[in-house]
Amino acid sequence: MILFLPLVALLAPSPAVPTMTAEPRDVRPGDSVLLSWTCPQVPQVRLEPGGMMLPGKYQVTLKPAYTTTYRIIDAQPGGQELGHLEVRVTPGLPLGEAARICAFDASAKAVLPGEPVVLRWECAGSAKVRLEPGGLELDGKSEVTVTPLESTRYTITANNAAGGQSRTVEVSVLGHLKAALPPPATVCTFEASRTLVKPGEQVDLHWLCQGDAKVRLEPGGLELDGQSSIAVVPDRTTVYTLSVSNLLGGTSRSVEVRVEAPRRVLTEKDLADPEEAVKPLDRMDLAEALHRGEALRSAAPEGSWTLRLVVSGRANGLKQVARAAGPRATEILVLPFPRKDGVRFWQACYGTYPSRALAAKAWSKAPESLRRTFRDALPQRLPAAPPPAAEGEVH
Repeated sequence: MILFLPLVALLAPSPAVPTMTAEPRDVRPGDSVLLSWTCPQVPQVRLEPGGMMLPGKYQVTLKPAYTTTYRIIDAQPGGQELGHLEVRVTPGLPLGEAARICAFDASAKAVLPGEPVVLRWECAGSAKVRLEPGGLELDGKSEVTVTPLESTRYTITANNAAGGQSRTVEVSVLGHLKAALPPPATVCTFEASRTLVKPGEQVDLHWLCQGDAKVRLEPGGLELDGQSSIAVVPDRTTVYTLSVSNLLGGTSRSVEVRVEAPRRVLTEKDLADPEEAVKPLDRMDLAEALHRGEALRSAAPEGSWTLRLVVSGRANGLKQVARAAGPRATEILVLPFPRKDGVRFWQACYGTYPSRALAAKAWSKAPESLRRTFRDALPQRLPAAPPPAAEGEVH
């Protein structure tokens, strides 16, 4: 039997497919990569790593420090991955030709204070150029306009992985002008719309910079405008750093966005179960360990002493304590530790004792691995329970 398809079906265009490219795909550490994508039917995507919310058709300049797989994901809740691409970072790539400065000149060698001077240069070999004073990084074949207020020696240094060289040119400023140099680029404000979120929630980063400057946002290595904002969706607690520079220098500023970790908290019923009561620390998450530590502290008589082992900011420090304590891990109390500036961490304590003398004696009989790992352990009063923390506040 022969089937005849309607002509309309045969002529119907196929749905547009998202595309993603990187140029180049193989680089040495610190080299730039131009990452581009086009997603015709998606207005906004999320770029990972970094969680940056960007248009569906866009390109960014990145400087990966190690081999990285970049992914673009539909920014809608539950959106699917639209594409991924690996950029390989190989320290051993052929170095090629060393950077050479073929020409470096100024449009004028003598000017009045504040008059513009155009500096032009051309370099051979794939290179980036650094201009001093100011530390500005520019292309190997480019130009820049400066307005010196005093006689200045300008130096460009061209470098690539194979080497480089420098050249200088002097611009004399005639007369005397009592005026201050314009300030280096500064970050006036850099803030997040929220600093505590749940996984998958969006945060807006806003910044405002002085002067004509470009900014660099980490993580992600995005180069953006000096007065702008961007939406991010962090999947873990992240410190975002904004760096800004112009011809005379620059500054940076950071903001931390904390992401609440999903967790299961032990209940009283769990603690009544002998198997859960002796559950090794290296199998507990931090919330379980803190809950059990609070239960043990509540059961200790008022005025008890303990041995403080460590104050830590990382939940995986539980594994270090557990390995060191061995079979005596059931005597470890994991308790909140509020600092004077209000930041909350956690501390591990060893046992509860009626007096300082008995605590010191117990330490002399503690497992050798525990005493070797925490040589600075010291007896202290069992800390009182701190005020309840806001959810997600203890790290």
